[in-house]
Amino acid sequence: MDKELLNTKVMREMLARIASGHFPRGQRLPSERSLCQTLGVSRGTLRQGLSDLERMEVVAIRPRSGAYVNKVSSKKLPKNVLPPNFMKVGIGDIGDIVDARLAIELPALQKSGGRIGKGKLLRLERLLAQMEQALEDLPKFLRLDMAFHQALVEESENEVLVTAFEAIFEYHKYSQVFSSLHEGEARKALAFHQKIVSALEAGKISSAVRFLKKHLEEIKQAVC
Repeated sequence: MDKELLNTKVMREMLARIASGHFPRGQRLPSERSLCQTLGVSRGTLRQGLSDLERMEVVAIRPRSGAYVNKVSSKKLPKNVLPPNFMKVGIGDIGDIVDARLAIELPALQKSGGRIGKGKLLRLERLLAQMEQALEDLPKFLRLDMAFHQALVEESENEVLVTAFEAIFEYHKYSQVFSSLHEGEARKALAFHQKIVSALEAGKISSAVRFLKKHLEEIKQAVC
C-alpha cells in the first residue's frame, strides 16, 4: 500500500475513534509510538495523517505537549476521507442510509430463516460474545457490529442483497460513528442483537425480523 493510502488510513481510523467518542473532545491523544502500533503505520505516516487532521481542525497539535481532539464537523472533512458523495449527506440525512439498510437487511433475514443452521448460528453467537467483551472499546465494538449485520445478510445466500449491502458498506461504516455518540448506545445495540439471535435459535424468524426492524429504526431516530 502506498504512502498516500496509508495517510488516508490514518485519517479514517482516527476519525472513527474521535467521532465515536473513543477519543473525547479536549483529550490528549496517545503517544505517537502507541498510535503507530495501534494503526500499524510508521511514525512519518502517522505524523502526516495527524497534520492532515490538524488542517481539517479535527485535532490541535501543541509543541512539546501533543495532539488534542477538537470538535468534529463532517462539513470540514475532505472527500478522500469519507465515501463518495458522503459530503452531500448531512448528519440529519444519514437516516437515508438506514432506510437503505432496512430495504436490504430485512428481506435478507426473511430469506435466510429456513437456512440458518447450527454452524451459522455459532458464527453469530461468537460475534455476540466478542461484542459484549468490546463494550468498553467502541471502535472495536462498531467493527463487530458491522460484521454481525453483514453476516445476517450473507446468510440469505442472495447475491443481489449481499451485493447491495456491500455497495453501502462504507456509508454504513461512517454513519455508525454518528449513531453511536450517545452513552449507552452500544449496550442497546448488543441487546437487540441478542434478541435477534435468540429468536433465530428458537426458529422464530418473524420475531427476529421484528427485532431487527426496531433496532434499525432506533438507529435512524438517533441520527435524525
